[in-house]
Amino acid sequence: MVGVHEILKKRILDTIGSVQPAGRWKVVVVDARTQKVISSACKMFDILEGNVTLVESLEKSRQPYPTLEAVYILTPSYEVITKVIEDFAKHKTPLYAAAHLFFTSGLDEKLYQRLKTSPASNYIRKCTEIYIDFHAIEAQVYSFDSPESFFKLYSPEEAFGYEDEIRQIAKKLVSVCVTLGENPLIRYQRSLEADHPTKTLSYKLAMLVQSELDQYVRDYPEFGMQENPRPRGVLFICDRSLDMNAPFLHEFTYQAMVNDLLPLENGQKYSYAFTGPDGSSQTKEANLDESDQIWVEIRHKHMKDCIEKLMKDFNDFVGENAGFADKDKAASLNDMKRMLANLPQFQNMKEKFSVHLGMAQESMSLFDKQKLASIANIEQANGHHPKAIVEDMVPLLDDPVVSSYNKVRMLLLYMMYKNGIIEEDRRKLLAHARISYDENDAINNTLLFGVKLIRSPLGSDKSKKSKQKVNNEGAYDISRYVPQLKIHLENHIKGTLDVTQFPYARDPSGDGESRGRAVPVQPVSLRSTRAEWYKRGAPSETRASRLIVFVAGGVTYSELRSAYELSEKHNKDVIIGSTHIITPTKFVDDLKLLRRPPRPSASVQPPTLAPPLPQRPPNSAPTPYSNQPPVSSAYGASPKSFSGLPSQQGYGASGYANHGGTGGAYGGYQGNHNQQYPPPANASFGHVQKPSAGSSYKPKTKLGKELGKVFKF
Repeated sequence: MVGVHEILKKRILDTIGSVQPAGRWKVVVVDARTQKVISSACKMFDILEGNVTLVESLEKSRQPYPTLEAVYILTPSYEVITKVIEDFAKHKTPLYAAAHLFFTSGLDEKLYQRLKTSPASNYIRKCTEIYIDFHAIEAQVYSFDSPESFFKLYSPEEAFGYEDEIRQIAKKLVSVCVTLGENPLIRYQRSLEADHPTKTLSYKLAMLVQSELDQYVRDYPEFGMQENPRPRGVLFICDRSLDMNAPFLHEFTYQAMVNDLLPLENGQKYSYAFTGPDGSSQTKEANLDESDQIWVEIRHKHMKDCIEKLMKDFNDFVGENAGFADKDKAASLNDMKRMLANLPQFQNMKEKFSVHLGMAQESMSLFDKQKLASIANIEQANGHHPKAIVEDMVPLLDDPVVSSYNKVRMLLLYMMYKNGIIEEDRRKLLAHARISYDENDAINNTLLFGVKLIRSPLGSDKSKKSKQKVNNEGAYDISRYVPQLKIHLENHIKGTLDVTQFPYARDPSGDGESRGRAVPVQPVSLRSTRAEWYKRGAPSETRASRLIVFVAGGVTYSELRSAYELSEKHNKDVIIGSTHIITPTKFVDDLKLLRRPPRPSASVQPPTLAPPLPQRPPNSAPTPYSNQPPVSSAYGASPKSFSGLPSQQGYGASGYANHGGTGGAYGGYQGNHNQQYPPPANASFGHVQKPSAGSSYKPKTKLGKELGKVFKF
C-alpha cells in the first residue's frame, strides 16, 4: 500500500507545484502549525526541488521579495489571516508580488470576507482549501498532535470546551478522509451501559464527521463520483474507554518497549553515544522513521526476535563484505558492539546498527533493573486465581526498586481484572505501594472512563472479571494480551462485529454505490478556478478497501502495531490515528491532572500552536469515590505519600517491616512485628500465605528465566 506519509507528501508537493509564476521561482510561507504538518511528510530538499528559493515562517520578520510570488500554506485562523494581510498592507512595499493561499482545512466565511475586503485582496491570485490538517507519523499512522484534547474530552473541569473540541476533531478527520480520497461509511463505539461516562463521545463525533463530509460532498459533487476500483472504506471511531488495559500493560515489542523505557522525543528521535572515525566519542540524534529500514523491519517484533534479527542481519553484512577483517560471527549484542568499532569504512551501516544496538541494550538493562519480567507475569496472569496474583504482587508493591509508576500500573490492572475490589483491600494494597496523592488521583480518575475500582463488601466475589483476549499465535508468556481494538477491528473485517455495540452513522445498504467509491487525492478550490492538475487524478489500480481508525484521547503503540498486523493478515489497508500517541508513563501523568483546573498536558507530544492555558490553582480536587472521604482524611500525615511514617523501615502495629506502611491501620501483613521482610508464614492478606521466615521470595517468572538466558550481553 501507499503510505499515509507518501500520500500527504504528494499532496503538499503537488500544491506547491501547481503555482507556476512567470519568473519560475517562488517563495513558500507557512505558519508554525502548518510547518509541523509539512515536516511530518516532507523534507526541506523535497520542497526546494519545486523551484522554491526559500521556505519562510509567517510569524517571523521577513525580507521583502517584491519580484517573487509566494505560496502560502496556512492554518485558517484569525491570527494567521491578520499576518497575511499585514504582508501586503503594513509595509510600504508588499513583501511579495502575489499570494497564492492554500488552507489546511475549511476557511470560515467571516475570515474569507476579511481577506476579500482587505488591501491584500489585490495581490491574492488563488484561495484554496487543501485539507491536510493532520500529521503523517508512519506509513499507516496519523496524528493530530493534540495531547491537550485528552483533557478537553474527558476532564470535568474542561467541560466548557468539550463541544468545540469535538467539532475541531471532526474537521481534522475530514482532512484525513479527503486527503486519502475517501468518503467512508462511519462506524462508531456505543456503550451499552446507560451511565457510562463516555457514552456519547464517539456517537457525537461520528455524527459531526458525517455532517462535515455531507457538506463537503454538497460543495464538491465530484468528490466520490469518479471511477476508482477501490471499494468504499470505513471510518471506525472509538474512544480511549474502549480498552483501559492497553495503556498500562508492559509491551515488549521493540517500538513500544523503547518508548516506554527510553527518553525518546515524540517517539521518533533517539540520542545516543557514537564512536567517530577518529575514535572519539560523540553524541548523535537518530530519526526513527520510515527512512530507517532497520527500524521499519523490527519495530513490531518482540524484543527477543528483534535482537536475533539484528544479530543475523549484522552477521550477513559481515559475511558479504570481503574487506571486513573480523570474520567471526557475532553471538551477542556485546560482540556486535565490539565488531562495530572496527567498521570505519562502513560508516552509514555502522551508525544504523549502533543506534538499534544501543536502544536494545539500554532497554534490556532497564528490563532487568526494574524487574519487568516479574511485573509482566502478574499483568498477564488473567487466567490465574486472584489469590495467586496477590501473592506475587504484594512483594513487588513493597519493593523500593519497583517504580511508583509500575506500581500504579499493576494496581490498576488488578482492579480492572477483578472488576473492582473492596475498599479494605484497596487500602491494604495502597499501604504496600506507598504511592503519592497524585498517583492515587491517577487511579481514581480512571472512573471517568468507566473503570470500576470499588465494589461493595457485601457483593459476591464472583463478579464479572474483565476478559483479556490471549494471543496464542507464537506469543510469549509476558506478551499474550491482545488489544480490544484489534479484536473489534478483526471482527469488523470478518463481518461479525455486533452492530448494536458498533452501529453505523448511516445505513450502509441505502447510501448509494456512487458515493461508495474512493476518489483521487486532489486539493479543492474554495473561491477560485481549480488548477489543471486538479483534474488529472491519481493512477487507477485495483486496491483493497481502507479501514480508517480513530481513537479519541490517545492511541497506544500496541494498537498501532495491531493495525499493521491486521493489514498483513487480511490484505486490507488499515490506517490508524488519534489525537496523539501515548506512552504508559505520560498517560499516568495526564490522569493525575484530569480532575484539576486546566493546564498544559504532560503527554508525549507537545501541543502545536495552542493558546496558553490558565495556570492551575494550588488546591487539589477531592478523590472521585462516591460516598468516600477524601484521600487526605483517610491517610493523614504526609502530603506527598500515603505513608503515615516517613521512615523506610517503619513497622505497622503487629506487622512486619513494610517500608513505611500506614502503621498497621490499613495493614501490611499481620504477624509478629519482630519479623523482617519477607513476611512470616502466618502473615495474612485475605487468604494469601507467604513463605516461612528466612526463605527468599521468588516470583513465579517462568519466562523470566527464559529471557535471562536469551538476553545476555
